[in-house]
Amino acid sequence: MKAVERIRNWMEKHGYDGVILGRRDNYAWVGGGAKNHVLSSTENGVAYYVISREQVQLIADSSDLPRMRKEQNPLGAEAILVPWYESMEKYIRQLIRGKRYGSDTGIANTENVQEELIELRMRLSEEELERYQEIGQLCAQIVESVCREAAPGDTEEETACRLKCRCLKHGISPDCVLVGADERILDYRHPMPTDKKIEKSLMVVLGGEKYGLNISITRMVYFSPVPEEIRSRYEKTRYIFACMQRMMKDNMTYAEYFGKVRKLYEEAGYREEWTMHHQGGPTGYGCREYVALPAIEKRIRTGQAYAWNPTIQGTKCEETTYLKEDRTLTFTRTKEWPCTSVETPYGVFETADILEK
Repeated sequence: MKAVERIRNWMEKHGYDGVILGRRDNYAWVGGGAKNHVLSSTENGVAYYVISREQVQLIADSSDLPRMRKEQNPLGAEAILVPWYESMEKYIRQLIRGKRYGSDTGIANTENVQEELIELRMRLSEEELERYQEIGQLCAQIVESVCREAAPGDTEEETACRLKCRCLKHGISPDCVLVGADERILDYRHPMPTDKKIEKSLMVVLGGEKYGLNISITRMVYFSPVPEEIRSRYEKTRYIFACMQRMMKDNMTYAEYFGKVRKLYEEAGYREEWTMHHQGGPTGYGCREYVALPAIEKRIRTGQAYAWNPTIQGTKCEETTYLKEDRTLTFTRTKEWPCTSVETPYGVFETADILEK
């Protein structure tokens, strides 16, 4: 109920009588990982949590209410059935008539307060932090095991299939799976898997979700000695990455942060590389709660998760981390993958190596 309390405090402060949550990400947030969907490709779910100052109601149509009430209602909300052939929007409009409600979708002409809800949900509770550590280890173990087992002659699609199957086995939704081999790593920042056979190199990227929380991780493998040019690029990429992790400070503006990132690329001799791919941003109940932009008017905060992913052509570093007051915790670090401690002006940070097989 901590998320509900946080929402109610926000409602009181801003003069709302209630909030309606219909998006899958927010439903998972307030419901401790509860799932609100039938189709996995939709942002909006099949049920709504209606949170007022006095109660929480669960509204869904006749197709889904029995299941949602019994299996996906950890808040114990009062369940309200709307026949599938009647308008959900009309019902909600009547329910909240004469009151000021916000929502995460704008349903029934309510004020869309999704931006504000994202800010509310980004600071993780102790329970969420524990879940995140569990998911991070699971995702890292899956990605790294797939990378270690991959071999020349395997196709990108076969590798992606193994990754997806292992994720599903552990209750992880593989929302983003990128697998690139050889020249495709150089040609594309987002190599969607194809039937190309692996020859000398492989990059595997996973965006996985469990309990509503998102993990992002990238690993690279070479089946022959890493070319010097690639090794040099990777060393520069991971130095940028290590700096990005250690230079975060509570209340730092993203404008200040991004200015430092651009300078790191320039000092590395790759001034324009940051323009070729987004650099990541805060994560949580969204793969990126928002992508950090050079002039975004938001601030870095402790107690939040981050997924930074700098790239220089043919190389990429990506982990999911958590900013504490005194250090950065990496959710996706395991003891099985080789890594290097990188010294930066901001402190030392442990980064994944390219695995040579």
